[in-house]
Amino acid sequence: MKRIILYLNMAFVLSGCSDVLDTVPTDRLSSEVYWQTDKDAEYAANAVYRFLESPTTVLGRDAMSDHARSTFETSDETKVEGSIADPQTNIFQNTWNDMYKGIRGCNDYLANVEKITPTDAAKVNRITSEVRTLRCYFYARLVSYFGDVPLVTTPIGISESKTLTRTPVAEIYDFIHTEITDAATYLPVTTTEKGRVTKGAALGILARTMLFAAGNVTGTDDRSATFYQRAKDAADAVIALGVYDLLPNYKDLFTYANENSKEVVFDKQFIKDVYANSVMNSFGAVSLGNNGSNMSPTSVLVDEYETTNGKKISEDSSYDPMNPYANRDPRLGYTLYYPGSVLPNGAIYDSRPGWSSTSDVIGASYQVSKTGLLPRKYINAEDIGQSNRSNCGINLVILRYAEILLIAAESRIELNTELDVAMGYINKIRQRADVNMPPLTGVSVQSALRDAVRHERTVELALEGSRFFDVRRWKIAESACNMDKVDGMRYVDKVSGALITVSTDYKKKFSSRDYLWPIPYNERQLNANLTQNEGWD
Repeated sequence: MKRIILYLNMAFVLSGCSDVLDTVPTDRLSSEVYWQTDKDAEYAANAVYRFLESPTTVLGRDAMSDHARSTFETSDETKVEGSIADPQTNIFQNTWNDMYKGIRGCNDYLANVEKITPTDAAKVNRITSEVRTLRCYFYARLVSYFGDVPLVTTPIGISESKTLTRTPVAEIYDFIHTEITDAATYLPVTTTEKGRVTKGAALGILARTMLFAAGNVTGTDDRSATFYQRAKDAADAVIALGVYDLLPNYKDLFTYANENSKEVVFDKQFIKDVYANSVMNSFGAVSLGNNGSNMSPTSVLVDEYETTNGKKISEDSSYDPMNPYANRDPRLGYTLYYPGSVLPNGAIYDSRPGWSSTSDVIGASYQVSKTGLLPRKYINAEDIGQSNRSNCGINLVILRYAEILLIAAESRIELNTELDVAMGYINKIRQRADVNMPPLTGVSVQSALRDAVRHERTVELALEGSRFFDVRRWKIAESACNMDKVDGMRYVDKVSGALITVSTDYKKKFSSRDYLWPIPYNERQLNANLTQNEGWD
């Protein structure tokens, strides 16, 4: 199967500049020489795809939510979730840089592509629409982190970069809506070259962006009804394409065998030995030969999974706290490794002190999970071993059909319309073949359905990077992400027989300022026109 070649390092896309809003690099290919053929456009577009985030970045965002904590206490994530980061913390600058590098690559492409006299105009229009969509994706990520940011749509020089001001999010969201709506008309429904932006991917990115916009995280663009309607329309358009569906088995979603499945709407492609990632080394168990998972999941996430009766564990008398992982929503076992889980090498994962002498036991080293729980998604047998743990070829699923259905459901619920349709979408996800949770019935009140769709997002998309953004747009982060301690797995003590809950004195703090990240220190040193977000001065 043909894949887009993401690793092509076109010289015109700079990968190491201190000021990403700076001038176009002098070591790029000359536009007079390069921009000649259709292939030039294709290769230039390919280079932009490489700026999509890595699995470590995307998945690791949930360490800064209530669903996990950072395993390594010297990490930037620890500073963010403890609310002790400042504008000089590297994660802010790195995120800003990465997204603007992608935007600059898009702007360079769009400024030069018209120099080509195409032999296949439709192909060039398609590729150009991919780049326009990618630019919107990068901007959507930027505004979700920082709020107002400079909207730059052409290549700029040093002098121009020092005069930029922050563009209100309202203008950026309208730009994204207009750009993607237009670009989608030139994009195909399917493509033989996997990894490229399709019509469904573009509309899915739009739907997700508009859903986040409806949360009005900045407090400056209160058009929630407009944004929910846009999210609904875009999600409905993806569904209407008729080319996506849920994979029958949830447990197969993040495996090599099911890359590019019918559930994948948009992903970032990787190939071992050619363009690899380090997802195994970043999140896999120490006993598999890894450096330890960057994040340790919490009991908050575990407790969200219902019993197989479709009830909360606090409301089901059949729930056995001495055997806490039994008879639960199957997605719990497909999302987390807990004591008794089978690792990809066939060994039993056991992090319980006193029960095991494996290298995964809590306290065995600074690298092991601090909660006794580990992420399971993307951890595959093919990536076990010293030579493979940082040479993973598994694709990163950026957007899948289950999320589209959940967007279609949530937008309807918030608009208080077609609630029966919303419930149908939720039930479709709950009744995936190997999940088979009881369907919702008789739920017709908006508030109850809101709780239902938020629960479903929580357990369906867990540890995929969504929770970081959901707690912000739902405005629940100040209650969800303030913890005086972080609890993890529950197990029976081998000697006393008592039920033990792993608990750490690790503190999570979240204040109103943390809904937006600060404009990085270096950017404000370079350009005094960039104002700072409230609370970060």
